[in-house]
Amino acid sequence: MGNITIKPGPPVEGTDFYGREKELQYAWENHVSKGVSLLLSAPRRVGKTSFSKELIKRAGKKGWKTLYLDLEGLSTESEFVKFFKQNLKSEKWLNKAGDSILKVFDSIKELKVAGNEISINSNIWRTDTYGKIRQLIENTEKILIVIDELTIYLNHLLIQEDGREKVVFFLEWLRNFRQTTKVSWIFCSSVGIENFASMHQLSKHLNDLYPYPIGAFSEHEAREFISRLKLEKNIQFTKDHIQYILDKLVWYLPYFIQLLVGKINSLVYEGKQLSNATIDEAYNRLITENHFNTWDERLKEEYFEYEDNARKILELCVSPDGRSRDDLLINLTAKKSEKEKTEVMLSKLLDMLKNDGYLAEHDGKYIFRSPLLRDFWYARFIK
Repeated sequence: MGNITIKPGPPVEGTDFYGREKELQYAWENHVSKGVSLLLSAPRRVGKTSFSKELIKRAGKKGWKTLYLDLEGLSTESEFVKFFKQNLKSEKWLNKAGDSILKVFDSIKELKVAGNEISINSNIWRTDTYGKIRQLIENTEKILIVIDELTIYLNHLLIQEDGREKVVFFLEWLRNFRQTTKVSWIFCSSVGIENFASMHQLSKHLNDLYPYPIGAFSEHEAREFISRLKLEKNIQFTKDHIQYILDKLVWYLPYFIQLLVGKINSLVYEGKQLSNATIDEAYNRLITENHFNTWDERLKEEYFEYEDNARKILELCVSPDGRSRDDLLINLTAKKSEKEKTEVMLSKLLDMLKNDGYLAEHDGKYIFRSPLLRDFWYARFIK
């Protein structure tokens, strides 16, 4: 059955990339090919990285020059510059441009820190260095640059001395680059860029980007996706089995589908008979394992002073029926005099939790978008 390898988590390419054809075509024809820079907007695990790599592949086939930069693991400005240089130098299309371009790299000095003193004036260094990077590619026609894990890198900058200054300079450099050159950009991150910008009052530096939403699979896509996953030879899902899986998941993220189908696959391999009861067992095992730990860790790492209230909201919304906004406000308001302040905080948190894929609004109630995540949350933090 199928030809898609079950490997939840890492980005997928080639034959393991499934669907998204309409979204890819629309993004390419209506935005990227016209020079519009995109902010891939979606909760974690929807497949933003895989989607961006498919757009790069499409651009390459159209004769465009491309560059993919994954900033995860970078912590400083010097690391970014070195990383940019290394990646750009490795591109075959740059090598054809000749030695004159490559020499610009060699003239970029490294920002060195000795004790608490910076050996080169940081503002001069930034202006000179980022100017040279721009010089390398601003006159290159038809180029698409993808910057992945942008928020993770910005978070690392932010916690440093003069961190906000560094973040603002970097974002403004990118913004000016976008507005005054023909380079097309795509930005994405496993950590929500919109939430980060809102949290730190940086949204104005991104307001020229076009938010391009990527959703979960439709029911038809999810059904077809399951039927194409590679399973043990003695496993054959019936239509009823697939429907039972979909009914349990509700939110058809490729990641969640692969987790559950992979667990079913393992149980049958161990000797279980394929049945709805085995699907239930696979589901119940998943919610006790560590696959969703990042959803907990995200609250600690990104919600800062809002973490406690975010957790309280999630605890209240763990009921399958969810909670109304008024109900949440009552539970979060400690004193009547603080109601207005609490309302502002609640609005911000609900937007953040929806953007990050925790919650959805349905019939006036806030509920967990994924029953799988909801049941994990109940088993881990409430039960």
